[in-house]
Amino acid sequence: MSAPAVPHSSYGPVGVLLSRVERVRKSGRGYTARCPAHEDRSASLSIAEGNDGRALVKCFAGCEVLAVVRALGLEVADLFPQRVADATPEGRTAAREAWRQSGWAAALGVLAREASIVVIAARAVADGQPLGPDDHARLLVAVERIEGAREVLA
Repeated sequence: MSAPAVPHSSYGPVGVLLSRVERVRKSGRGYTARCPAHEDRSASLSIAEGNDGRALVKCFAGCEVLAVVRALGLEVADLFPQRVADATPEGRTAAREAWRQSGWAAALGVLAREASIVVIAARAVADGQPLGPDDHARLLVAVERIEGAREVLA
């Protein structure tokens, strides 16, 4: 695993981002700024700090996070605080267990969302409404995601 492209400042990942964007303004629990990934006349980029110290980035004009990060000369890893690892066997075991449990939590969230898609499609079919091509494609995505979640939980 490579090191972050930019050393984290004492302000953490959010501070690194804020130092590279223009027209920064405080907004609620975070900040707004001009998005560097597109010609932004207004401040469409939202930057906030997550509970775990990671930088939360959202362009309301639709730019992908990767495009925003690359436009700033950063890597996705720069959005996360530096890890302090416990190198003892107990620390590694605890980290593996925490990682596994976070995977379970994410998989359960996927199952809940995608099961809702399946239920909506099933209701439509039960009511005699055929699924259109977009609905059918989305149902197939739901099935793939449910299978992926099952593999995480197995």
